[in-house]
Amino acid sequence: MNKFGRVRVLASVMAVSATGMSAQAVFAQSSVTIYGVADTYLEYSSNNRSATAGDNSAKSAVKLTSAGLSGPRWGLRGVEDLGGGMKALFVLESGFNIDTGTMGDTSRLFNRQSFVGMESRYGRLTFGRQYTTLFDILANFTPLYYSGTYEPFSVLLGPLRVDNAVKYRLALGALTAQAHYAFGEQPGSVQGSAAWGGGVSYGSGPFAVSAIYDQGNGPDTAAGIAKSRKAALAGTYAQGPIRLSAGYRWGKDVAANGVTSSRDNMYWAGIGYEIAPAFQLTLAYYYDDIKSKAGVAKPANAQQYVLQGIYSLSKRTEVYGAAAYAENSALNFASLQTLAPGKTNQTGVALGIRHKF
Repeated sequence: MNKFGRVRVLASVMAVSATGMSAQAVFAQSSVTIYGVADTYLEYSSNNRSATAGDNSAKSAVKLTSAGLSGPRWGLRGVEDLGGGMKALFVLESGFNIDTGTMGDTSRLFNRQSFVGMESRYGRLTFGRQYTTLFDILANFTPLYYSGTYEPFSVLLGPLRVDNAVKYRLALGALTAQAHYAFGEQPGSVQGSAAWGGGVSYGSGPFAVSAIYDQGNGPDTAAGIAKSRKAALAGTYAQGPIRLSAGYRWGKDVAANGVTSSRDNMYWAGIGYEIAPAFQLTLAYYYDDIKSKAGVAKPANAQQYVLQGIYSLSKRTEVYGAAAYAENSALNFASLQTLAPGKTNQTGVALGIRHKF
């Protein structure tokens, strides 16, 4: 090999080495994490509507189902350090039913979350399918943190997620502010099917408070645009083994023609006590003061009592139990159609296990 050949070989080796070092540097600044939750519970409930045609008697039911403490899911979370305190990030999260092995939503793969964005000291900006601001901020101000056994979070929040959303979140010490806007993408109408919301939370010492507003629009029609509005105020106090939580949520749904279809005031309160480092016990109460409801002359006000206990076997695995009684509604403030005719209350008892990976 002549002199020029040796030079070319050396240059090639140096180029390959430089490429490898560059790749290693990029890899060191990036990470992708696979994570998930597996959660299932055994439940007994009373006063269920019979599944047999023509049978209007009340039936008790025993079933194995999903989402006792949190919804089963798996996901991918990625972060890349871009330097200067800036990061790129993404989340893809899919829900599933662990009791049947089916997808949580057969119409889409990443039904829970699907977004990409940037984060720096100036805040976090993300784009895609995301949780509403009401969901995000209020999560730390409810007694059971949206547990399926038995917190009525669907009545409290309405839609949990929105598509085509831009979300901005800023944390300044004890103060956190967040806002989102979801594009309705209806031709000829900016407001049609759009959604937005904003809120703040502030925590100092044992106290924390929050205030949030959320609105979701229906499609723009000849009659107008239906609107669902909610606003909430909530607070917590945590000192030693005790955690107190309470809140109020105002709600109003208006049909496209401007007529109020429902109007309610929802209240909740809870007390949690850490009996031992691995054992948490929570007592919660929920009350929905229904001012008006389309098609119902005098709607009954729903209320629910819950006692829940969680025992941690490890940092990733917990067993839990819960008992609840719902009056003037079914468990978790479900529609009265789930009850047997003539029945207005329901009792539920659940035992389950949650594993986080």
